Amino acid sequence: MNKNLLSFLFHILLGSPAVMAADTACFAEANARFKAGDFAVAATAYETLLANGGPRASVFYNLGNSYHRLGQYGPAILAYERARLLTPRDPDLLANLALARKAAAAFEETVVHPRLDALICYPSRNEWSWLVAGAALFVGGLALVCGLVNLPRRGMRQAALASAGLASLAIAAGSACLYLRRDESNRGIVLSENAAVHLSPFETAASLGTPGPGRIVHMRKESGGFHYVEVPGTTLRGWLPDKEVGAITPSKDGK
Repeated sequence: MNKNLLSFLFHILLGSPAVMAADTACFAEANARFKAGDFAVAATAYETLLANGGPRASVFYNLGNSYHRLGQYGPAILAYERARLLTPRDPDLLANLALARKAAAAFEETVVHPRLDALICYPSRNEWSWLVAGAALFVGGLALVCGLVNLPRRGMRQAALASAGLASLAIAAGSACLYLRRDESNRGIVLSENAAVHLSPFETAASLGTPGPGRIVHMRKESGGFHYVEVPGTTLRGWLPDKEVGAITPSKDGK
């Protein structure tokens, strides 16, 4: 394999050293602006880092802190929620998210079974996916080995069966949790205090009410720059302008 191909593969897998160095420098500069109290400048820098480098929990967290200091609780909660998708057990993140929700009076929607929900959401969706994929590969590899090799001892056969059973249980549990969390990709955060839900997808349509900044909504169909949303725990539902709501699970362009 020639050196150019090796270099190309290295950059694909690990990233260009120049790009990584520039990214690190931009992150450090954004942090410096935050420490200096230039929260708006810091927020813009963090947004740029996310747009150029993709989602990272640390950048989302710092972005949330910047918006929180600016009193923009909707964008702050959105950034914290996006960070929580990647690091759901970070105590500092959870504490700051709770503070932002309290400041905005935008508390999490009530769940029927809080303990079950906490258990399901303790790992991230990526972690559940890795568990399912890893367990499936293990079962496949174990089946292949058992098909090629005749295990001589009864204890070894029992151990193989027990291992396969545990892996299958992990697949079932992980798949069930992913299924129960399937609606998370439709959740969004109201970004501004004056965001109004409209009767139809037009700016001139009658206003049905204002959910408030930081409020979780369920995003449904889209039409003409509007999303049809449902506000959990209320009867409020209608059309919210795209600029007034952000999906917690960002699209490929980071929005």
